[in-house]
Amino acid sequence: MLGGVGARRRRGSSPMARLTISNINGLDDNIAIIGDGVIRRSTHYGSQGSSKRRRAPESFALVQTRPNLGDLMLEAAQEVVQAEHQQDSLGGGHLGRKGAHRLADRMGGPKKEENPPGGGPTSLFILTEDNPIRKYTRFIIEWPPFEYAVLLTIIANCVVLALEEHLPGGDKTVLAQKLEKTEAYFLCIFCVEASLKILALGLVLHKHSYLRNIWNIMDFFVVVTGFMTQYPQIGPEVDLRTLRAIRVLRPLKLVSGIPSLQVVLKSIIKAMAPLLQIGLLVLFAIVIFAIIGLEFYSGALHKTCYSLEDPNKLVKEGESETPCNTDNILEKATGSFVCNNTTSMCLEKWEGPNSGITSFDNIGFAMLTVFQCITMEGWTSILYWTNDALGSAFNWIYFVPLIVIGSFFMLNLVLGVLSGEFAKEREKVENRQEFLKLRRQQQLERELNGYVEWICKAEEVILAEERTTEEEKMHIMEARRRNAAKRKKLKSLGKSKSTDTEEEEAEEDYGDDGYLKTRSKPQGSCTGFWRAEKRFRFWIRHTVKTQWFYWFVIVLVFLNTVCVAVEHYGQPSFLTEFLYYAEFIFLGLFMSEMFIKMYALGPRIYFESSFNRFDCVVISGSIFEVIWSEVKGGSFGLSVLRALRLLRIFKVTKYWSSLRNLVISLLNSMRSIISLLFLLFLFILIFALLGMQLFGGQFNLPGGTPETNFNTFPIALLTVFQILTGEDWNEVMYQGIISQGGAQKGMIYSIYFIVLVLFGNYTLLNVFLAIAVDNLANAQELTAAEEEQVEEDKEKQLQELEKEMEALQADGVHVENGDGAVAPSKSKGKKKEEEKKEEEEVTEGPKPMLPYSSMFILSPTNPIRRGAHWVVNLPYFDFFIMVVISMSSIALAAEDPVRENSRRNKILNYFDYAFTGVFTIEMLLKIVDLGVILHPGSYLREFWNIMDAVVVICAAVSFGFDMSGSSAGQNLSTIKSLRVLRVLRPLKTIKRVPKLKAVFDCVVNSLKNVVNILIVYILFQFIFSVIGVQLFNGKFFYCTDESKHTSAECQSIYTTR
Repeated sequence: MLGGVGARRRRGSSPMARLTISNINGLDDNIAIIGDGVIRRSTHYGSQGSSKRRRAPESFALVQTRPNLGDLMLEAAQEVVQAEHQQDSLGGGHLGRKGAHRLADRMGGPKKEENPPGGGPTSLFILTEDNPIRKYTRFIIEWPPFEYAVLLTIIANCVVLALEEHLPGGDKTVLAQKLEKTEAYFLCIFCVEASLKILALGLVLHKHSYLRNIWNIMDFFVVVTGFMTQYPQIGPEVDLRTLRAIRVLRPLKLVSGIPSLQVVLKSIIKAMAPLLQIGLLVLFAIVIFAIIGLEFYSGALHKTCYSLEDPNKLVKEGESETPCNTDNILEKATGSFVCNNTTSMCLEKWEGPNSGITSFDNIGFAMLTVFQCITMEGWTSILYWTNDALGSAFNWIYFVPLIVIGSFFMLNLVLGVLSGEFAKEREKVENRQEFLKLRRQQQLERELNGYVEWICKAEEVILAEERTTEEEKMHIMEARRRNAAKRKKLKSLGKSKSTDTEEEEAEEDYGDDGYLKTRSKPQGSCTGFWRAEKRFRFWIRHTVKTQWFYWFVIVLVFLNTVCVAVEHYGQPSFLTEFLYYAEFIFLGLFMSEMFIKMYALGPRIYFESSFNRFDCVVISGSIFEVIWSEVKGGSFGLSVLRALRLLRIFKVTKYWSSLRNLVISLLNSMRSIISLLFLLFLFILIFALLGMQLFGGQFNLPGGTPETNFNTFPIALLTVFQILTGEDWNEVMYQGIISQGGAQKGMIYSIYFIVLVLFGNYTLLNVFLAIAVDNLANAQELTAAEEEQVEEDKEKQLQELEKEMEALQADGVHVENGDGAVAPSKSKGKKKEEEKKEEEEVTEGPKPMLPYSSMFILSPTNPIRRGAHWVVNLPYFDFFIMVVISMSSIALAAEDPVRENSRRNKILNYFDYAFTGVFTIEMLLKIVDLGVILHPGSYLREFWNIMDAVVVICAAVSFGFDMSGSSAGQNLSTIKSLRVLRVLRPLKTIKRVPKLKAVFDCVVNSLKNVVNILIVYILFQFIFSVIGVQLFNGKFFYCTDESKHTSAECQSIYTTR
């Protein structure tokens, strides 16, 4: 039976309906149905016909009416996955069996024992599975605090390695000596860890033993080499510095302890199979070009200029030595370098550029030089050196294909492979997510339908009760509204929304009933005041959500950014004073905005928006900086954060769909690469520590220690990051090789730099680019889907209007205004015209003449126009124009820009008259055939024809002034400069080659997205420019007098004699 509604309810709780259901066992189930779809249930114990009932406690237990099998399976599966991650990190297989047993327990199934007690594989041929020592060691390695302790030890070891400072000659600081003593303690801890795992898992013979896991193999190798460095007498004669360098592999143990890093690393390893094929292709190309370089340039870079007075003294031409061809100007090759035979002579006894590292003397040096060229870093210097040695006539034939094939094509294949792999993985994940969403949606709909039926019945009972108050009815209606919103949300499950829109909707959802949730109904004499305050708060909330308030804040942000951006070095005092007071004014305005929004929305709802949190942090920092500068003087530099407020302008994207989707895709890519960022940092950390072990204190060059070195950890990090960006990585490699003995002894160290460039620059950094490209494709798909949805909505509205019009006409109503009915026909007519135009372009054969008069004179039947149409549509007319365009381009390339009045230029000028005449005749024939501009399909209705007309008219005007012979014409350099537009003539070929036109159209269409990317790029560039001015203005001066140490001392007036 259905009982009444409980009158007691805690203030602020969700509305509920309570139903009492009697069952055949004499137990009454008291079910409280809440608006959010949760059921509270309590049972009353008694017998039939008995008036006494034992009642459950007043606080109801939160239970579900029926067991959710999917949740149980998901929870158990999550436990299994966690166990498998732990198993991977330990290298054992027992955790997977435990997870399976746990899953069987949760699902009520029987537990299966893979091995009987004591029947598993023994550890070290001694310890069985039931051995207490093995049980305790297994418990220890599975204990989470033990894993955390190992991770903390690894981090501490990394800190110790980073604090080392390497000095020339192997000298050590006091701190380095103390840190070196800690190595034994770290080695002891890692040895204990390895011993415990070997006891628990076994060594190597059986499955899932210690050395069957790649991470454990690495740990074991590091421990063994650590003992060899501590006790070098127990091992063979090996360079201890090389063995100590293996310590830097310890940070890789972090990967085995963090599951998300393992996922990223496994994804990259998955892509290694196609990357290996590309690597073999690149290696094949490098070997081929290295062999060709051996044939062309072997020994060619060892000639340079030596002094006549001292044959062992090099003569520098400029900043450094350069290869020479000869010292006899009569024997020199075209474009080669010749020594001055009065002061120097060209001898072949030089080691070569970069201390002999850059050369083609053998296959190893040649491959390294070719690899440097295809990275496009310093390849022009090698080109110019070979030009100096052998001449520039045919030298470009080697280097241009090397750059085009090796750099433009092959190395960019890496990005293509990574983008393809990520697209495949994304498609798999999306398919899996769609399937899971569908299953979850079906399950939630079934449960929700059952809940809604109970809620409806409960509402009928509540509304029928005489004692139901107005407040309870309001709560019931609120519950109905929330349930309706929930059903609507279920239908729209799976649709992505922007961050700003979600935040604004959250503000709106919470904003309308936020007062109801956070405040109780006031009573007493202040009722009128609270009502007025509530109305005022609702009005403020409505105001801060209006569009004019939004744009008012954006204008304030823009003005504040202008004030921050106009600051510069050496600015006048009045500007400094104005900016000082403007800072307080804007700070007060932004504080007022923050407090108004916080009052209108409430603190909790205000801080749900990421933009609001960002504003609060910036304003708090600005207040702190103002107070600090007033009390202590000086500045923390936090004022640069005010420029970051310009990021709020991204809220404009709410009204710009394509830019909004681009920003969303960038934010999504940022979220998805956090683990990759950590992996990249780990990669940089390892190579920085490895560089410190290999090159620390070794960069002692004749010119001093360079800025890029590996003496300290911060500088080593910056050096590795510079190499990753590709900037001057070859110079750092040259310095590293020279520091290790030069081209004769140190070439083996080039492997360090090659591996760093290959795996850092061309793999890890390209993964970032692949993720960004993938998310950009998502943004384009999202924009296209939105445009299609808008078009579909318009078509539906037009169809509804057509139906209404037809209904009105059927009722005998005459409609004079037929705009709604005409619009579809117009759009259809446009589509038909476009389709017809495309068909005409594709269809082969002569084009029909346009059914319009040309220039108001020539009708379609005019013989002159018909003749022009026949000439223009001749099969060989376009071919003839293509030949003329090619000859014109060759003539332009053959002109001598240095000697304008040369005989060759005069001859080419006559050819130019002929080419211009041909293009003029072509333009006139097409104008006669098509008409000028008024009707569709006329000459100037097409972009390519407009370009042709501009080029022809400008060339004719310049020729006219040249042929006039007047002084005015000779001095009109601006008119002559119009002839520069002749370089556009080769573009005329694009229209006449269909594939070339398709590529051009593709490039033009992609400019839409490029514009959006440029907007974001310029915005970030502006922000960092403002920050740079704030931090570094007036800091980049230096004094030419080394004896002066301050700016005031240097800026004095001195007299030199």
